[in-house]
This record gives sequence, C-alpha cells and structure tokens, in this order.
Amino acid sequence: MSKPSLVLLPGLNNTRAVFADMGRLLADDADVVAMEYPPLDTLDAIATDVLAQCPERFSLCAFSFGGYVAAAMLEQVPERIERLAFIGSGPGADKPERRGAREAAIARAQAGDYEAMVKANANSAFHADSLANADLMTRRDAMVKDYGAERYVAHSRAALDRPARYHLLANLQREMLVMAGESDTLVPLPDMQRTASAAPNARVVVIPGAGHLLPMEKPAAAAAELRRWLAF
Repeated sequence: MSKPSLVLLPGLNNTRAVFADMGRLLADDADVVAMEYPPLDTLDAIATDVLAQCPERFSLCAFSFGGYVAAAMLEQVPERIERLAFIGSGPGADKPERRGAREAAIARAQAGDYEAMVKANANSAFHADSLANADLMTRRDAMVKDYGAERYVAHSRAALDRPARYHLLANLQREMLVMAGESDTLVPLPDMQRTASAAPNARVVVIPGAGHLLPMEKPAAAAAELRRWLAF
C-alpha cells in the first residue's frame, strides 16, 4: 500500500527547517514534502507557486502563515487536497488592529532591523519552558537568518490584505485537524476553535508545553496527531 503524500506549509519567518524533526518522525507514514515560499507579495501567487511543486493529490498541513496559503490553495484546486490540518493558524482575515503593527514591522525589516526584531519576539513565539532550550533558540535564529528580510517583507504584505476564506472549509469531506499550542498567544485557542467550527468534521487538539512554534517545540506530539489524522 502506497503512503499518502503530505505537504507541509511553514509560517512567517520559517524555512522548511521548522518541520525538520516532525517531518522525520512522519517519514514512515507519509511521503513528506516541506515547502518554502519565494518572496511573492500575494497569497494567490504564493499558492500557485506551491501547487506547481505538489503531487496531483495530497494531504495538506499548514502552520501559521501557511494557513493563509492553504486557504488560497483550497480556493484554487479543492479537488487536489484530500485532507487539511491547521497548526496555530486558520483561514481568517487579518484583524484591523494588526495592520499598524505589521506595517511598522515591514518598515523595520526594510531598515535592516529584521533579525534583531524577530529574535526579540521569542517570548511571544515560544512556551516559557522552551526559552531555556539553547539548542532550540540557536536553530530558530539560524532559520530566521536563512529566511531573510526580503521574504519577510513580501509575506507580511501578503498577509495584510488577505480575505477571510472560512466558507471554503464547509466543503471538506474528511476530518480537519486543528492543533493549538497550550500557550500560543499569537493564534490563541478561541481563534482555532473559530476555524474548527467552519468545517463539518473537525478535531481540536491542544498540545501542552507548546507555544506558537509548536512544530519545533513538540515535534513528537505534533507528529502523533498528524499520524492519527492521516489514518482517519
């Protein structure tokens, strides 16, 4: 029996390295393809680029900014996506109060302050326990550097004007997995529950000891939930 194809979509400030441990743990269960995005500044353009690299049919797991890309993909080719999972994400529009902060962050990145700015936001990205993990912090810093300011600016602009696409979830045929970090303040549990309520069959899972960067912080727990979802 062939393994299912699983496409992983990373978040803002992430390369495919955000899924390194989780992807290895799922290698026996699926043909895992972790994507990266070019510096394009619309979600539709990013989705088109990603789809050109995907198998004909696949399961899709989207983390953070990846959820916005996933929604654009679902709008373009719903027939190719067999299952959908969100980790710390969803298909909603940006909240109006976020616009000023995004625009300020774009300006800082353009002024050369990108790496320092993102590094300073570690407290909001990780569970408190993870901040003492020197190896994890070093890996995250390296990933942020590899991602770079050019992609950050482009992807932040893509996020600014995204539409809400909750309505697309109503047509999903299989269980949708919604995974949240216990202490995620960037995409808190009520936002994840809003996403789950838009699908006919959704399972919400809260992972203890994780913040927003759940795939890096708790890869074994995340992989276990994805394994169950793939088999459903």
